[in-house]
Amino acid sequence: MAAQLNTNVIALQLEKVRDKIPLLYERDDILLAMIQQRGDVEQVSTRNMRLPLQVLSGGKAGAYSPDGGDLGRGSGTDYEVAQVTPLYFRFAVELSTLVKYATNSKEKAIENAVKREVANGMKQFRAFLDMLCQTAGNGVIGTISSVASNVFTMSVPFGAALVYNGQTIQVYNAALATNRGTANVTNFDPVSATQTVTVDAAPGGTIATDVLVATSGTWLGLNRATFAPLLTTPSVNAGSAALTPGNVRLAINKVRKALGVDAVGKLIAYMNVEQEHAWENLGITVSEVIKEGGGGRANDLDLLFTGKKTMAGLPIKVSIHADQTRIDFIDLSHWGRAVTKDIGYFEDGEGKTVFPIYGASGGIAAA
Repeated sequence: MAAQLNTNVIALQLEKVRDKIPLLYERDDILLAMIQQRGDVEQVSTRNMRLPLQVLSGGKAGAYSPDGGDLGRGSGTDYEVAQVTPLYFRFAVELSTLVKYATNSKEKAIENAVKREVANGMKQFRAFLDMLCQTAGNGVIGTISSVASNVFTMSVPFGAALVYNGQTIQVYNAALATNRGTANVTNFDPVSATQTVTVDAAPGGTIATDVLVATSGTWLGLNRATFAPLLTTPSVNAGSAALTPGNVRLAINKVRKALGVDAVGKLIAYMNVEQEHAWENLGITVSEVIKEGGGGRANDLDLLFTGKKTMAGLPIKVSIHADQTRIDFIDLSHWGRAVTKDIGYFEDGEGKTVFPIYGASGGIAAA
């Protein structure tokens, strides 16, 4: 009889499964987390929340004659009101009954899929809300520059950075007036020079679309054209040139001229990794490398920057969801949330958060 081979004993061998599950995609929520950490939350109804703003100075200054002269008339400060009302977003997670049965103990699975999916759903929902926070408030999460069957090449900003696999998207024309239809994201590439989004089927009539931006439109119910430049953010157009310290200084000085010289103390520099890279490159021209530490031993050489980075003394906050073409200086003390119901699980009147699906017969489906 032939010698026993490995193929003869495979039936006896145990199969080892690693109990670590690495995350292979991003779900950052940098900006959303910074806003939530402020704790500035107002509970509101379905009525618009009013945000009073002091927009125009009052009073009339001038010389006068104290020898019986006329002091003249005065004027007063002008106030306007912005308005905000909550939008309602949901994130639906669906599992079959067999998933629950097959993973509810360590003897069956390395993880309880139901519990893990609930946790995954909340984290992915926060990433989705963070993506929306980057936009102009109109729900636009990307602009198509060309279409090849079911593959969209995306314009920067934001390229393909604000979508995720499995997401259902709607395609509108540039004016947001024509709904082309819906599609599901099956793949996306936010890293390559040419950023693409692949969908299961492109809606009919989808075309390359340009998006126009001007000093017009509304901000929380106020017309920007009426209150320009008060509701127009001071900005510097670098003309697609490389980042320079002069651009940063000019942007900060424009904020100081608009709001006062001490108005920049609470700002943070919010940017994508591309802008952080460009800023670091300005400081990498090393003229001196100190190789001896305080204890007389040589330190390791590190030609890149580590630790907390700043830009003109302002903390740098980096997010891969941020606009890749700009740097935003944000004062988080002016940011808050108006909520009718805070982020949480949907409950029925009995406190249930898990709901069955009904089959064609009217009975409960095993899903």
